This record gives sequence, structure tokens and C-alpha cells, in this order.
Amino acid sequence: MRPKVLVVDDSQSIRWMIKDFLEERGFEVHTLEQGEDVFNVEDLASYHVLILDIVLPGIDGLTVCRKLREKKEFANLPILFITSLDNKEERIRFFEVGGNDYLLKPLDMRELLARVEVHAKVALYTRELEEKNKALEELNQRLQRIALFDTLTGLPNRRFFDQELEKWENNYLRYGVYYAILMADLDRFKQYNDSFGHPEGDRLLHRLGQVLSEKVRKGDFVARFGGEEFVALCAFTQHEEVVLVAERLRQAVEELQIEHPGNSPYGVVTVSCGVCGRERAKNRFDALRKADMALYRAKEAGRNRVICWLDED
Repeated sequence: MRPKVLVVDDSQSIRWMIKDFLEERGFEVHTLEQGEDVFNVEDLASYHVLILDIVLPGIDGLTVCRKLREKKEFANLPILFITSLDNKEERIRFFEVGGNDYLLKPLDMRELLARVEVHAKVALYTRELEEKNKALEELNQRLQRIALFDTLTGLPNRRFFDQELEKWENNYLRYGVYYAILMADLDRFKQYNDSFGHPEGDRLLHRLGQVLSEKVRKGDFVARFGGEEFVALCAFTQHEEVVLVAERLRQAVEELQIEHPGNSPYGVVTVSCGVCGRERAKNRFDALRKADMALYRAKEAGRNRVICWLDED
């Protein structure tokens, strides 16, 4: 890629001299006469070096530089001032407004070339590093999603659920925020796979994940626990609220009327649900165990129903 240089100078002879000299040495060079025109360059961020005269008609070079530095996309654009003014205060001002370098007029073209080459290389390396960092960040985000989300349903996975459960447990212990665990399991899923094949089984799991996400309340947390089993963390003030959520889910799945001949006596896809409130358990692990036991009892009782763990169980 040919490094791009933008030259801004009110002297036509200087613009042409720099342009011809740098283009002969492999640079792509564009020129402007006024400082205001810099802000109208649509692809300004793609340039590798900006050569900027101090004294310009309208906005001077120092103002142009200062305004460019206020924008994030131009924070690393190398700006090289050219000026006939040579005193300590002036040189300090170059750097105060964000300039990277300066050259005195009349220009020494060999020195100009050396400085432009250095700044262009730095710009190229910086942008290459930014692109690699961006790609690395995107990769890390994808890896994090793979680590915490189920690829089939798009729901949080068991690992994510465990992390979230710990947070809910801490809120319960510190602030008394009640929660319950709701476990839902597709009834006779193996027979469904045997009848319709694993691709259809996968589609069914995906659909169940959607239904569960739709039927829980805002603020509840839904995850795929594993296999055909799903789990939700539900906040509540009355224990009956969570039972109603589970019943709404069970009914919604049955009303889909998805054919399932192997799920006798219903003939359609159904789910069984187990619920346990945190206050009915010793700790979060015990609550999870009891929700799972309640689910197992729902299966034993005929499936397609909600069983809530009670204190006397």
C-alpha cells in the first residue's frame, strides 16, 4: 500500500514541489490550499501523514491541528508543520496543539523525505496494531459467547447459570431478595428423537428455549441446563408467583400442539416442571437439588405438570 500524504499550504509552488518529490518516491500525495478544506476531506483518517503550513488563509495550521486532535479518529494522525518562523515559543506551540514534528522553510527535501518516511511507517504500524487488537477483541468476544452461551438455543449455558446463581444467592443472603429455581424438562424426548430424528429434536429444543424466554418475566434468568433440561431463576415476593410462571410455561408448550406420538397419553410435546424456593432450602445447591427432585416427581406423577417442593417434603 502506498502511504498517503496530505499537503496543506497556500503556496502553489510549495504544494507542487512536495507533491512531485514525494510521488517520485512512492507516496500518494494530495494537496489543499486552505485550512478549512481539511475538514471536508471524507477519507482524512486514511492518510498516513498531514503536512501543514502554519500560516494559512482563514483557519491557521495550529487551529486545524488542535481541532483535529479533538476527534478520536485523528488522535494518531502524524502532523508535520512547515513554517518560516523559528523561535522557541513557536516550537513549543507546535507540540502544545498536538503536532508531531516540524520543518523550517526553505525546505530541505531530503530532510522532508526522511521525516515523512518515519511518520508514515509509524502510522502504518499503529494502524496495523489497531486492526490486530480489534480482531483480537472480536475473537475474545466470540470465545466468551461460546464459553457462556449454548450454541443450539442461544440461551446461557450451565456455566453461565452457575455464575448467575451465585449472584442471586449473594443477594438473598445479604439483602433477603427471594428467588426460586424452576427446572423444565421435555417429556419423553428420546422417543421424539427416535421418531423424527435428531435434527428435528434440535429444532424442538430451540423452540422450547424460545417459549421459556417468552413466558418468564422480565428480570428472570433462563438457561439451558443440559440435554433437554432447562432452568430459570425467578425473583418473587409470593411463592405462588413462580408456580404460576411454571404453569404458564407448561401450558404454552402443550398449546403448541407439536405432534409427539411417543408421549402417551398426550400425543403432543409437553414439559414437566419442578420448582423450589430458596427459603425452602439450606443453600443454593440444596435449592437446585430440590427443584430437580420436584421435577422428577412431576415425571413420576404422569408428566405434563408442575410440582413445587414444599417444606414438609
